[in-house]
Amino acid sequence: MLALLCPATGAVAQSTRVTPTFDTELTWTDNAGLDREGGRDWLLEVSPGVSVSRSAGRLNGSLSARLRNLVHSSASEDDSTYLSFDGRGAYEALEDLLFLDFSGGITRNNYSAFSGRAPGDPFGFDKDNEVRYWSITPRLESDLRFGEAARGSVSYSSSGVRSNSSGLGDQSADTVEASLADPGGLRFFGWGLAYARTESDGGTAATGQRGEESVRGTLYANVSPQLRLRGIVGHESNDYADGRKDSSGIVGAGVDWYPTDRTSLAATVEDRVFGRGYDLALNHRMRRAVFFLGATRDVSSLAQTLGTVVLADRDCFMRVRDIADPIEREQALNECLTFGVLRSNAAYVERAFRGGVSLLGVRNTLSLSASRSDRSRIGSTTGLLPDDDLRDTERVRITTTTLAWSHTLSGTSSLYATLARSDSESAADADLALRRLTGTVGVDRTLGPRTRAGLRYRYEKTEGESDYTTNSVTAILGMRF
Repeated sequence: MLALLCPATGAVAQSTRVTPTFDTELTWTDNAGLDREGGRDWLLEVSPGVSVSRSAGRLNGSLSARLRNLVHSSASEDDSTYLSFDGRGAYEALEDLLFLDFSGGITRNNYSAFSGRAPGDPFGFDKDNEVRYWSITPRLESDLRFGEAARGSVSYSSSGVRSNSSGLGDQSADTVEASLADPGGLRFFGWGLAYARTESDGGTAATGQRGEESVRGTLYANVSPQLRLRGIVGHESNDYADGRKDSSGIVGAGVDWYPTDRTSLAATVEDRVFGRGYDLALNHRMRRAVFFLGATRDVSSLAQTLGTVVLADRDCFMRVRDIADPIEREQALNECLTFGVLRSNAAYVERAFRGGVSLLGVRNTLSLSASRSDRSRIGSTTGLLPDDDLRDTERVRITTTTLAWSHTLSGTSSLYATLARSDSESAADADLALRRLTGTVGVDRTLGPRTRAGLRYRYEKTEGESDYTTNSVTAILGMRF
């Protein structure tokens, strides 16, 4: 990926920004062992790294890589060194024809819904939590010379997860997609055809190969330039239920509505092999506020979704502070704060909801966001790994609510605070549950053109498999060269 972002040609190199980085953190906690006995400890992190970005020409993308060196004051056996990486981008190999999308990441984060440390915990760097993700998608896409707005595309996507976790293991998914459509443009009617096939593998879990295939036909009705209706028919099949093939027809409808240039609504509802499926996305952008709402129900697995979530390997405010657009920054912050996945190799039907609102003032920004995921396992527990979150229950619900506030103290410093509540529960076992309350208060200050410093306090209270409370204070110093 680094080679793609930094090709050897002079013209391209001039428009590519490479920034060496050097970050240090010193953290004190009163409960390093996550138990009622406590256990005070100091943690020193020294992390040299590099960030690369490009936003011009045929190649666009960014990556960040850091060599994280973490040293305890009281237990040398817990010291660790590992590579943290996060990158994504797109390359236009042939103009208006051949494209390449790619992403990847390496992180150490707890993915379990019922045990372990909360995401973003400064002590949560256990090597058993290391996850390596990649995705690469070459695609042919072009306007066609018939119809008013005809467009066709063919793509192949390969993604995978490699993990040291005894519950997550390895997973992979390969997807082939083809589509041909002429939505109609200025005409009243339009049409579209789409085909998709996904082959996935549980890897180290003995879940075997899984396959899903679907074909759809869509009839468009262009009621106005701002309103388009869709009718959908098709057929799909999969063998997620213990290798037994299920198939069903698809019947659905949808609407795309753009009442203003700052408001969009896209909704689709379908009768599918697993029941009612839907996809709703509402976004509204005002001068001083942004509102979003989303709801989906579909078949999925971790290998298919991990690349779309933030690999939260560091503090959320640090991740998004360099995004210039305030609304885009708030949307990225909300995604990071509501981060949550399930440690499982199983395929599942997921019902998910996300919503939030951010108020943007001259010196203050206030955000309230909420998310809820309800995942139901498809098939039995045969072949699942011992610590799989869906091994002892067939259904898991995770609800997260977050309140975030930031205040600009001056041109060089800012204050921020977050309060988050997360509840994970099994629909079948009342004893299988975890509740977390986390709070963070911090100050961030620019010391110079290339140096930033900060101080952060973090509180966490967890009730579940083991009850504990932690307090930690972190001093931060980062440099860019």
